[in-house]
Amino acid sequence: MPQTVEKLVKIKLVTTIRHPDQETETFELWAEGRQVEKAGKTYLTYEEIQEHVTGNIKTTVKFGETEALILRSGGLTMRLPFSMASEQNGSFEGEFGTMLVTTTTLSIDHRDGRFTIEYALKSGSNHVGDYKLEFTYTEGTS
Repeated sequence: MPQTVEKLVKIKLVTTIRHPDQETETFELWAEGRQVEKAGKTYLTYEEIQEHVTGNIKTTVKFGETEALILRSGGLTMRLPFSMASEQNGSFEGEFGTMLVTTTTLSIDHRDGRFTIEYALKSGSNHVGDYKLEFTYTEGTS
């Protein structure tokens, strides 16, 4: 039976967003969370507070060599699956209802405390934007 390894980590997330016909935006988030290694997959879990969202947002990021999944719950709900093999269907749920989306994964890279994913996001037939998420995680002390 595979062993589960869990440790406290400090997480840095840099998000780069390129919306059509707009300037590129970059956001940075720092959080403390947990890293779990289980059945060949890595899980990062953390909680974040956003000014424009009521309530904390719990985030889980699960990733392997060619697939990943980002789940958020609390102040907003999101399910974003990623696969190098095919487009994936996901959803955002917020104060204005549920929006169905499609992700096209452009690249996934995981090595030594860093996970990067680049993807195109569509809602219906509309291209919402191109995204790059760069997670860096190091063992925490708390």
